[in-house]
Amino acid sequence: MGTILSVGAKALTMVTALVCGVLTTRMVLGQAGVEHYALYTLLAALPGLVSFTDLGSGAVIVGGVATSPDVRHDARLTAQVTTVGRVMLLSAATLLTANTVLYLSGGWAAVLGEAGDVPGAPLAAFVCLSVFCLGVPLGIWQRVMLGLRKNHVIILLQGMQSPLTLLTVWTLLRLDEASVRPYLAIGSFGAAFTVGVLGLALASRLTFPLLATAARRVPYPRRHPGTTVMDVGWPMLAQLIATPLSMTLQRYVLAQSGTATDMSEYGVVGQVFFALQGLVGAAGLTLWPAFTRARHTGDLRRGPFAISALFAVAIAAVSAAVWLGREWIFEVITDGQLEVAGQSVLAFGAMVTVQAALYPLGMFIMDKPGIRFQVVPTLLMAASTVALAFALTPSLGVVGPLLSNVVSVLVFQVVPFSLYIRRNRERLWSDPLRPRETVTDATGPA
Repeated sequence: MGTILSVGAKALTMVTALVCGVLTTRMVLGQAGVEHYALYTLLAALPGLVSFTDLGSGAVIVGGVATSPDVRHDARLTAQVTTVGRVMLLSAATLLTANTVLYLSGGWAAVLGEAGDVPGAPLAAFVCLSVFCLGVPLGIWQRVMLGLRKNHVIILLQGMQSPLTLLTVWTLLRLDEASVRPYLAIGSFGAAFTVGVLGLALASRLTFPLLATAARRVPYPRRHPGTTVMDVGWPMLAQLIATPLSMTLQRYVLAQSGTATDMSEYGVVGQVFFALQGLVGAAGLTLWPAFTRARHTGDLRRGPFAISALFAVAIAAVSAAVWLGREWIFEVITDGQLEVAGQSVLAFGAMVTVQAALYPLGMFIMDKPGIRFQVVPTLLMAASTVALAFALTPSLGVVGPLLSNVVSVLVFQVVPFSLYIRRNRERLWSDPLRPRETVTDATGPA
């Protein structure tokens, strides 16, 4: 039921996001130009590059909430939330410091490549990431809501970001001042901060007094020492670092090797396919607490392979439809101001299809041993993606980073995860915390 609700919510918000995204793209391209759109897409992608703000410790909250008999008054869960809150505050402070160093040293101009030459671009990057840092501690609401199996609520709230972003961009462009054009991406960051405030308020109400109690304890680590969270956090951190390295970093590899036109093409096609990937993620994330709870109660009866195949086939079919209608679709999105190559659409479709096949496999092995196993394959995938992207992008352009990810995910994640699930069937189909029944035959205990 949770998966159906999440997919339905994501389908609704995806339509809204696509419409708002198209309108935003047309406005930025038409009124600010290709260079400013390239900068806009790079800045808007920054949160994906630093998505590990909880250092992986949030996984403990998801599991803790999903299995707690009383989330409102569970002492162990309160200690976990308190500890994760401290981790997120420390992470935000560290990221803000790095952001300041990048700005003062001129590092932002180098990171942004050709887009960094736009007047005001480094300061715009600094301002945008500063707003992001302020919203980092608010992000704990998503972990709580996911554990409550309310991923559809997360999706609906996050669906507000696109309309809010569109409104802000429209307002800034109405000023008709060249000096504000580098700051168009602030709309995306302001919208995310607003959603974070609303989400935290909702999660607090649903679990009261859990979050309120944890917030009061955060500043006093000696009086309220918290609990261990990084036994799961460190392995999760490896995955959270690998994801932006393999996905979001593609834009920055392209920024170093390609042109502003390449960046704009990547952003336009990505607008469609990252929406599809979001739909996959919405459905896939619901499998995590569902598999965890079913394993804990002994009700887990089916593996992830059929779901994996269903995800992949569905996304492949949609990708084929986008490719067939590419000329009309991207004519509408860009208002005829940017030409999109067919091979770019195919490469994006292949990447998202492979990700769709991977999601159920990864969510199935989100117990402690499974999370630890995923570290090495995921880091190898990220390293391979980056290395191949740097090698292929100069000659293949937009297609280079995408194909690099397709090959790397297949070789280092889909295949190893599938083999791991088959080899650990006995453990994965039962809860390791529950006592196992003695298996007997005619001669006695096995």
